[in-house]
Amino acid sequence: MPDAQTRHTRGLTVVIILGVIFFALLALLILRSGKPKDVAPQSLETLSVLSLRLRLRTQPTANAPVVATAANGEKLIVLEDRGAWVRVQDDDGMTGWAERNSLERTSERERRLARYEAIRKLPALSALVSARTPLYAGPGIFYPIIGELTAETQVKVYTRDHDFYAIDHDNQIAYADVDAIDVSSAGTRQVEVHTDSTATDTASSSATATSPVPTESQAPAQPAPQVNVATDNGGVYSAVPPGGTQPEETDRVVPRYPMIARRAGIQGPVVVRGIVRRDGTIDNVEVIKDLPYGLGEAASEAVSQWHFRPATYRGEPIDVYYTVTVNFRLQ
Repeated sequence: MPDAQTRHTRGLTVVIILGVIFFALLALLILRSGKPKDVAPQSLETLSVLSLRLRLRTQPTANAPVVATAANGEKLIVLEDRGAWVRVQDDDGMTGWAERNSLERTSERERRLARYEAIRKLPALSALVSARTPLYAGPGIFYPIIGELTAETQVKVYTRDHDFYAIDHDNQIAYADVDAIDVSSAGTRQVEVHTDSTATDTASSSATATSPVPTESQAPAQPAPQVNVATDNGGVYSAVPPGGTQPEETDRVVPRYPMIARRAGIQGPVVVRGIVRRDGTIDNVEVIKDLPYGLGEAASEAVSQWHFRPATYRGEPIDVYYTVTVNFRLQ
């Protein structure tokens, strides 16, 4: 049996060995934690400036000081993304916070340009800017401003989206407030709707069309819009190609003159556009130039019920855009 001193010596040896192992492991842990970690390099996203001018700010708030500005089309590197705001860096190395809705990714730009190309295939109407107005990247004041129009500027209007016109601007599409644009319907089919301004609720409207529905022998040729003849993705022609025949009205419903509009003394032109199909019907009817008190709705409702002898090209019926101006006149 080992004596007490031997047992004490063995116990002390075990403690020393365990202590050495502990400190060795601790040192190894410290050394490993001190080494820099291998971090995969993060790819930085690049966004293009969509607005006419973009302000870079010191903080992600609209009232923060401006540190730099960027112009339309300039590319910025994203350093930090907080949703509505992103911290970006320009080519000069300046950094700041910018509103995300004023920037666009490459994929977003491609979708926007594709949408513009589709709009540009629509027949255009001539228009005159009646008041100085900003141009937006989309149909709303919450889209970035990408330009400006001055009064008396001639523009081409392609379509209407809510309270904004899609117009041609530097070979792109921009949106302007309809109240600042005076659309001309020159060269389109004209229909006159008259009514007595003293009519009462019980009186019937005396609305008449000044031009009779054309017959095959006397059908007047509708002036072709001055646009490039092209088809959209659905195979609809913006205008009848040279050598083709224009659509001819065979059955026309005369628009009603809403009583509320008569009482308010509202009159003037409403421009309506639709697609005359191969079977002679018309659909996709939209109001390009509107008037209040239901006049635009009355015009589109009536035109939607019209029937046509379809347009033809190379002897075959085609789908084609058709524009008509309904002139509401008080008498």
